[in-house]
Amino acid sequence: MEKITFIGSGNVAQQLAPALKRCGYKIHEVCSRNAVTGKLLAKKVNASFTNDISSVEDTGGIVIIAVKDDAITEVVKKLPALENSLVIHTSGATDISSLKKKFKNCGVFWQIQTIKARTKVDFKKVPLVIEINNISSKQKLMKLAHSISKIVYSLNSQQRRVLHLGAVWVNNFPNHLYYLSESLLKKHHLPFEIFGPLILSTTESGMKNPKASQTGPAKRNDKKTMNAHLKLLPDKNYRDLYKLISKSIIKLYNP
Repeated sequence: MEKITFIGSGNVAQQLAPALKRCGYKIHEVCSRNAVTGKLLAKKVNASFTNDISSVEDTGGIVIIAVKDDAITEVVKKLPALENSLVIHTSGATDISSLKKKFKNCGVFWQIQTIKARTKVDFKKVPLVIEINNISSKQKLMKLAHSISKIVYSLNSQQRRVLHLGAVWVNNFPNHLYYLSESLLKKHHLPFEIFGPLILSTTESGMKNPKASQTGPAKRNDKKTMNAHLKLLPDKNYRDLYKLISKSIIKLYNP
């Protein structure tokens, strides 16, 4: 099996390294500027640890850069040339060109899932998006992806950027709306968990046909109900957001 080196010891590395080890891969080394989390991860996967990025070995295996998006450029700059290894990053928004300038064999390995260190991820159910810069390395990256997930897509950087943007709309924005709803309910001493079944059913029907499953006063252009809602909202931020989303829905269903 390929030897794998992880750069970084954050949420993605904490989940991905053990998952790959369970699939039979040898986790060779963990390199992290955070010695506490780095050493803990290295111990968990029986790997060596270093905080010296310039000393990362060119094993001929796979080097996975699992750091925050804005740290990738700095990491690439500090890494050795690694001419015999396949170097990949795990970012959905970062172009493969950030690696191409330095590494002969490089790619992207992006998991479409919010990953937290303490929440175990079942990678078999997580869609993976890969991108590779040459045919000779494609088999190696495809093998890695298929070893832990049943859902693998091969896309280019432009397609991945659009996909990442789409993920913001279906993941980050709705979660913020959940928070605003929870805050509003708390002010009135009402339980947010009452919406659990509603959230699940909305997600399920939205997956099938989001346009057909839309309901609510904005779809009906019910001005009386919307005006009543606006009076209940506690501040301008809530009201502006309510108006903006309602306007978009009205425009779609009441042209």
